[in-house]
Amino acid sequence: MKKKFTSYITTILFLTLLFSLTIANCLHEKVDFSINENRSLSSFPSLTFSNIVQGNFDQQFENWLSDHFPFRDAWIMTKAAVKKACGAIENNNVYFGEDNHLIKQELDYDKTTIQNNISYIQQFTENNNIKANILLIPDACYGEEQLLPKGAVNMDEKEMIQSIQQDLQDQTIIDITDTIHDTKNTYYKTDHHWNENGALLGYEAICKDVLNKKPNTFHFQKVSDSFQGTMVTKSGVFWNEADKINKMECDIPFQVKVTYDNTVMKDSLFEEDNLQKKDQYTYYLDGNHALVDIKINVKTKKKAVIVKDSYAHILLPYLASEYREIQVVDLRYYSQSTSSLLDKNTDFYVIYSLESFVNDNHLALLY
Repeated sequence: MKKKFTSYITTILFLTLLFSLTIANCLHEKVDFSINENRSLSSFPSLTFSNIVQGNFDQQFENWLSDHFPFRDAWIMTKAAVKKACGAIENNNVYFGEDNHLIKQELDYDKTTIQNNISYIQQFTENNNIKANILLIPDACYGEEQLLPKGAVNMDEKEMIQSIQQDLQDQTIIDITDTIHDTKNTYYKTDHHWNENGALLGYEAICKDVLNKKPNTFHFQKVSDSFQGTMVTKSGVFWNEADKINKMECDIPFQVKVTYDNTVMKDSLFEEDNLQKKDQYTYYLDGNHALVDIKINVKTKKKAVIVKDSYAHILLPYLASEYREIQVVDLRYYSQSTSSLLDKNTDFYVIYSLESFVNDNHLALLY
């Protein structure tokens, strides 16, 4: 009798919970975009005959229900907090580092992609009779290795960069692996990108290895203290201390004219309106564009063409002080000939984070 009564109570509690969640989901205000996750949420699937017969409705409804579950952000944050409290060192492949640093785990890479990308660069430089200036930027799992929790496992980024550089030794190698590893505060706490201090190390190395000059001096001006980047989104640690966004200003002033995708023109490398968005890193060079043309009023004939990923965006305010023109190409979106951008006064750069270089297939579009 007691066992039967317990089963009865359990069934009642389960049905009550199920009914309550259903009612809550119906009454809960629906939104189209998650600020914390920085993405659009699934819309309710179409109740059409073909959608149901083909089996699409079930998966689409499951996605919609998951995206619009009541208090979704609170549940995601609670899961992350419980895992951390129980001694877990990561959540969703993001390590809980020291001093509130959220560091992406880096394990996967494609050996074929690496060799292909090396070949694409070699072939492009041979075809155009130029040398490439190669800057591969270590990820935070190497650059801030000292902040990782005990037991953290990542690929050996230093060894991988050295191996790639060995295969590209007839190009100009800009190596910052040791420098960025031994320097503190070079990556954001909440995002996967390097910050203005890390990019400054890259600029100083370019001045030494490519430009053969002393770097210009810059000062920083804080423009935001509320940046919550991609690692907060991925880890669910929505309570994490925010990062600062700084504007870099050269002590030798210069003016710029920036043209995005041959259409939109601006007079700044910084997009102030983007500080109101979730991804404040797009403050630098307005995020991703196929082609950005930057003309600078400095006294030099030198021009740069930069094939890059988003790590280069925060580097551009430094490099703009060194060239009369910089053309920035993102091969994920650019469909024209990169060769046509080159002339005899051009410094050609390939600037990628290591993660992008070992996984990105778009360098095939170089030529």
